[in-house]
Amino acid sequence: MPEKQISEEAQWFLRNLQKLQDDFAESVGAQIVTTDKEGNLVTKMSGAQRVCQLIMATEKGKERCSNAYKTALSLVKTMKEPAFMDCHAGYASLWVPIKIKGEIVGSITGCGGRYDRGENSEQLREKFSKLADELGISDKEDFLKAAVDEIRPVTEEEMKKRSERLAKLVGILAEETALKELFGR
Repeated sequence: MPEKQISEEAQWFLRNLQKLQDDFAESVGAQIVTTDKEGNLVTKMSGAQRVCQLIMATEKGKERCSNAYKTALSLVKTMKEPAFMDCHAGYASLWVPIKIKGEIVGSITGCGGRYDRGENSEQLREKFSKLADELGISDKEDFLKAAVDEIRPVTEEEMKKRSERLAKLVGILAEETALKELFGR
């Protein structure tokens, strides 16, 4: 979140962006955050999922999430289009670029659901049990409940629709001057 003094217009944009992000995260059951082009947070995390909180509670989990984030942000900067992929833990993530006059100035990152790969519950438990061991998650049963039972399958088409809606909503809110101020241009 910006700590510098920002204009009233930028404050208005930031408040409304946070509210939009919070509402969107709640409606689709996902977590969302907005960053500048360097990966610094512009908003607070919305809709943090329990499974992700458990992963991020470990050093290896934090490191893997950070590395996945940097890779995806680099991809979005190169493609200049939304990107869809599995995160290191096997969950569906989306990366929507924020642009000013064609230049990437930030990104909206969303994570929620897992792509249906035809795995049954037993296969998912085995997959996430290995992940829990790799990451050093102490309460494996709690993690498995969150990883398998709380995260619902999602299609790539659904993720694309989410990214389109997010991009449109941010575009409606955004005024170029507020974007420049908040995203450090």
